[in-house]
Amino acid sequence: MRSLFYALIVAGPFLSPYVVAQDSAALRVYSSNGVRIVLEEMRPQIEAAIGKPLSFQFSTARTLVQQLTDGAEFDVAVLTPALIDELIDAGRVAAGSRIDVARVGIGVGARQGTPARSVATPDELRSTLLAAGSVAFGANGQSRQTNEASFATLGITDAMRAKVRLTGPGEAPALVAAGEVDLVLTLISELLREPGVQFFGPLPAEVQAYIRFAAGTSAGAHDRAAAAAFIRVLSTADFAAALERHGLEPVTP
Repeated sequence: MRSLFYALIVAGPFLSPYVVAQDSAALRVYSSNGVRIVLEEMRPQIEAAIGKPLSFQFSTARTLVQQLTDGAEFDVAVLTPALIDELIDAGRVAAGSRIDVARVGIGVGARQGTPARSVATPDELRSTLLAAGSVAFGANGQSRQTNEASFATLGITDAMRAKVRLTGPGEAPALVAAGEVDLVLTLISELLREPGVQFFGPLPAEVQAYIRFAAGTSAGAHDRAAAAAFIRVLSTADFAAALERHGLEPVTP
């Protein structure tokens, strides 16, 4: 026992943070930042429904799926449908446990107090983007592909190249709130949770694309009953109302 204790002390600094931080008594949920604000708001109701505390790990969906593929232990994953299916194929998520939960569009934000600009039409969005000195969005986030495709559709790819600042998971809204970047293009749910960001509006329909979220239980869940109860909460009217409060749209399973 003493040798194990000393081994853990020595190994501690080299252990992955998402392994060390896990609480064995809690339901371990790996979730995309896109639904973070809703899950955090609904934490008390979810914990009451499942009968145990929650341990959340939030990041971009692609970052999380890499962690799970690398062996991080979890009970529930809330990611994009394609990534949940990828984990099912890999045997990490239980086949048949997936449900579709929500979808959210991409929005435009600026620092609070910035004069409002409309982005409701392609021409207005083009003008707003070209007037900005810098624009931030996540390097690995689900919105990047939509943002770059919108630049191409608007005919401003070359003009935007020098303006774009690619950021780490969840960093872009805070950079705009701090005044380090002029605009942020990211999921509406991420924009609305940042207190220092003014929401200009969603991308116009001509360039908008929705990111969908799905959930599934781990094939190796420690508490299958609690994991299944968590999934059931995601289909309730209360959860749907919370989604809508934060700019997401519920998706009927």
